[in-house]
Amino acid sequence: MSEKIAIKEVQGLEQPSGIIDLYEIALNAEGTSKVYFTRGLDDILTSVQMYDYDTNTQVNTYQALPIQIEGIETKSTGVAPRPVITFANVLDTFGAALGNLTPEDLVGFKLYRRRTLQKYLKDGSADTGSGVTPIEFPRQAWIIDRIEQRNALELSFELTTPFDVEGLVLPYRVVGHNACPWIYQGACPSKTEANKRGACTWHEESNYRVAGITYTVYANADDEYVIVSSTSFTTFSSSASADSYYKTSLTLGTASGVRRYNEDGTIDSSADSSTILNYWQAISSTNSTPADNSATWARIRVFDTYSSSANYYAYTDDRFNNYVTHTGSDSKVRLWKATRTQTGGSNVAPGFNNYWERGDVCGKRLKSCTKRFGFSSGSAKPNTIAQLPFGGFPGARKFK
Repeated sequence: MSEKIAIKEVQGLEQPSGIIDLYEIALNAEGTSKVYFTRGLDDILTSVQMYDYDTNTQVNTYQALPIQIEGIETKSTGVAPRPVITFANVLDTFGAALGNLTPEDLVGFKLYRRRTLQKYLKDGSADTGSGVTPIEFPRQAWIIDRIEQRNALELSFELTTPFDVEGLVLPYRVVGHNACPWIYQGACPSKTEANKRGACTWHEESNYRVAGITYTVYANADDEYVIVSSTSFTTFSSSASADSYYKTSLTLGTASGVRRYNEDGTIDSSADSSTILNYWQAISSTNSTPADNSATWARIRVFDTYSSSANYYAYTDDRFNNYVTHTGSDSKVRLWKATRTQTGGSNVAPGFNNYWERGDVCGKRLKSCTKRFGFSSGSAKPNTIAQLPFGGFPGARKFK
């Protein structure tokens, strides 16, 4: 009945009050926890209040944030629409509302779109009052399917309808080439059962227990181990022993193709001709020079503990950017990679911002699992007897 009232007013000759879009994002699979956003009133970023859809005595505050949604259409035939909703990423409103969750954690959860007339908001001129069914248009529900775009200015999610099952096969396990189906660390042991998603049980702080000893095992998106910089590395000369660590030098400049950035993002030509180090682990005893894609060498990256007064550099080849570990506000230690040069002792701390990105990232390959669950302390070769603690690889859905 409340939906008919809203539709009737819009179809009438009299100009209704402004239409307000309200968005609700579930923070768990059950939808018992949500965050609330609105585009505001007439493009003015003013938060509004509205009675809850299910519990009419509950009042929800919708935080104002620049939001744009595209691709919404209703049709009875053809492919189901896949709208894209974009949130402004220049403010901390969205990230702060998520708390300890990241945008990646929202994949698979529901997003609701409510629409009503401004006068039916709480304290509006036609406020229906507590305990009365809110007057609004039919509510729309979508599933967040993937992150469509993410940069310093905006964050976009591609949505799908809850009943979009085109292409699925029973028992919902089709083989896809080189595509892990699980969200990285989605089912880590430290998460509550209600918040676990998928079957990747890799610990969120990258802790792994082998033979009664707990190790911290970091690997990046290129399936390279990232180890503490205090590790002893020998300068490679002519030969190497299996499993030992070595270093070689790289000269910055146009010849090597690796150059350093200034803080403003321009090339730091003054750094050309200076050297940085390459780090390696010998897979087997060899006389060959360390190199990528070698059968006898594995490239290693190194990390330090974050310091607000240290210098951190970004390079034209971002694989050489500095890595650090940092304890977040949730008291968990995570690995981060610099995305911009910072010098001068006034650094921005690691987090989801313009200066850092997660350093411990799954490459979504079978080798990525091998690097982690096949970790063997002190050995460059993985433990090939170790088994994945979940239901196989690859699987049905692709997460890139």
